[in-house]
Amino acid sequence: MNRHKIIYNTVLMLLAAVAFVLTSCEEDDGVPLEEPNGAPSISYIRVTNPEQSDSLLVRAELGAGVVIMGENLGGTRQVWFNDRQATVTPSWVTNNTIIVSVPSVAPLQVTDQLYLVDKNADTLAYPFVVTIPAPEVFSARNEWPQDGEKLVLNGDYFFDVVPVTVDFAGGVQAEATVVDQNTLEVDVPEGAIEGPVTVTTNFGTATSSFNIWDSRNIVLDFDGKNPNGWRIGATGNSDGPINGNYLIVGGNVNANERDEGPGAPSESTKVMEYWGGSDPNRDNNFYPYYPNSYQDYVMKFEVKVNTWYGGHLNFCLAPPDHTGSNQEIWSNDINARAIWAPWQAEGEEYSTDGQWITMVIPLTAFQYYIEVPDAVEYTGGQKFIETAAGSLSTWLIGSPENDGNYIEMYIDNIRFVQP
Repeated sequence: MNRHKIIYNTVLMLLAAVAFVLTSCEEDDGVPLEEPNGAPSISYIRVTNPEQSDSLLVRAELGAGVVIMGENLGGTRQVWFNDRQATVTPSWVTNNTIIVSVPSVAPLQVTDQLYLVDKNADTLAYPFVVTIPAPEVFSARNEWPQDGEKLVLNGDYFFDVVPVTVDFAGGVQAEATVVDQNTLEVDVPEGAIEGPVTVTTNFGTATSSFNIWDSRNIVLDFDGKNPNGWRIGATGNSDGPINGNYLIVGGNVNANERDEGPGAPSESTKVMEYWGGSDPNRDNNFYPYYPNSYQDYVMKFEVKVNTWYGGHLNFCLAPPDHTGSNQEIWSNDINARAIWAPWQAEGEEYSTDGQWITMVIPLTAFQYYIEVPDAVEYTGGQKFIETAAGSLSTWLIGSPENDGNYIEMYIDNIRFVQP
C-alpha cells in the first residue's frame, strides 16, 4: 500500500470516528438547518468576496475564507481540510453554499482533499490543496545564546513535515526542533558567528532581520562602553553573565520611591547615566537624524530578571550634548521616556526563570513623562524629540505596590538598531 493511500485511509478513519458525536449532538445553535433533497455534491469553490465570485479556487492558504458551492449541502455538520477540522457556523451552511475558513494550523497528514461530513458521518471528498506559506522569523528569545543554550526562534509557519534546518553565519547549519507552529529550538553549531539566521522548511526559507550576538551600535556593554554620569550604576558578573559585566538594577524599593541611590559619583543600583557628549567615541544621536527615522529603530538589550514585583524601570533619553546634569531623569521637557514593568500585566512577581532574554523597546514607545504630586504617576503622549536621543539614563522608581521588597535584574548590551 503506498504512502498516499495510507494517509487517505487514516484520515477517513479519523472522520468515521466522529459518527457518535454527530448523531448524539445536533449542533444547530437554534438556526434552522436546510434539509438536503438528495446526495450532496460540490460544483466548485470560490473566494468569499461577492464581487469576485467568479474567482474559482483549487487551492488556498491557511486561514483563508472560501465558499463551497454545490447542491444538497445543508446536511453538512463538519468540514475538514486534510486532517484539520474547520469551524462550521450553522447559519453559513445552506443547500447551495458553505462559507468556511481553512484551518490556520498546518495538516499533519496531507491528502490534498477537503471532506464534508453529515450527521450520519457519511463523507464527501473533493480535491482541494491547502498551500503552506514559507516560514517567517520574528524574533529570538535570546539573541546572545550562551554555550550549551539552545537558540529559540519565534515566528510562524514552522512545520515539521521534513527536517527543518537553520543556517548560521559562518557557513554552518543545524537541524531544528519544531516546538509548535510559532516556535523553533536549535542547538547552536560550532563555527557559528555573528549574523542573521535562515530557517528552511519544506515550503520555503526565511532570514531573520536580527543578528545573533548582535554587536551593531551597542552604546553600553558595561565592559569597555560604560556609563559616565553622576550615577554610573552598579556592575557585576557573578550570576551567569551573558557577555562580561552587566548592569545590576534593583534593591529594596518602597512605595512611590524616587531614590537616586548613594551620593555622586556612585554605583547606584537604581540609577545609571550615560552622557553621549562626554564620550569621546560618540558625538551624535543613537540613530540617523533625518525626519521620522526614530520610527524605524528600536532599543534592544539582554536582561535577566531574578525577582521583580512593583516599580517601573524608566529609560530616559536626552540630547547627546546633555552632560554635567542628570536632570533627564527628573525633567519632563528634555525628552520622552519609555516605561517597563512586566510584573504589572499579571499583577504578580516576574522573573525570566534564570534565563537571559532579549528585550525590544521601539523608539515609538518613548512617549511618557512623570506626574509627581505625592505619588508617582505616568502620562503618555509626550512628543518624541528626534535630536534628543544621544544620552541615556535608567531609573528604577517605586510604585504603590512596593513595600520595601527586593528587586533584582541584570541588563547588558544596550543597543539601538533597526529591528
